[in-house]
Amino acid sequence: MAAATIQYRDQTVTRPVRVMRVLLLDGYSPDDADHRVVVEAVEELHAGRHEVDLLAVHGFNPVMSAAERAAYHSDQPVISEDVRDSATRLQAADALLFCYPTMAFNVPASLKGWLERVMVPGVAFVFDHEHRVRPGMQNIRRIGAVTTSPHSRVARTRARDAGKRTTARTLRLSAHKRCRTTFVSVPTPVDDNGIARIRKALHRW
Repeated sequence: MAAATIQYRDQTVTRPVRVMRVLLLDGYSPDDADHRVVVEAVEELHAGRHEVDLLAVHGFNPVMSAAERAAYHSDQPVISEDVRDSATRLQAADALLFCYPTMAFNVPASLKGWLERVMVPGVAFVFDHEHRVRPGMQNIRRIGAVTTSPHSRVARTRARDAGKRTTARTLRLSAHKRCRTTFVSVPTPVDDNGIARIRKALHRW
């Protein structure tokens, strides 16, 4: 546990800060100009003394195989090496941060596929002795999303932005009961004002 010093009026207050291992899901193509939000996010998290595990999902096979579908409800739903690697890194994390370009009011196909293949029984959720669904990511105490979007806030609200609902709400149900969420959407192409908003939001982590 680290500490942060805050100047409040005429007093200096020191408060404990939880240093986290953050699994950052990079949903950008490497040649996307907006990929700079990932670089800035990593720098801000490091400035907060957090450890960052960067996982690039561009190129991740988004299609669940027939074998994976057959194993989904079995005792061993994780049968692919790429999924096993992601699940292991997820279970070692304290926080999740998604960085992605909004596409048609949703996350890109590669990230959507990652969620569908990795967030399986035994990883994202478990069943108790009465076969009720229970959170499987009790280790996750913070979930955030940083996205660049061509849509206005009004348009996203009207369209019920699926990306926001998935990252800031649905996944929250599978995390620790005190898990906090952060969602930041900035216009594309991202400018310095957008970067400042992203850094300000992550500075609070």
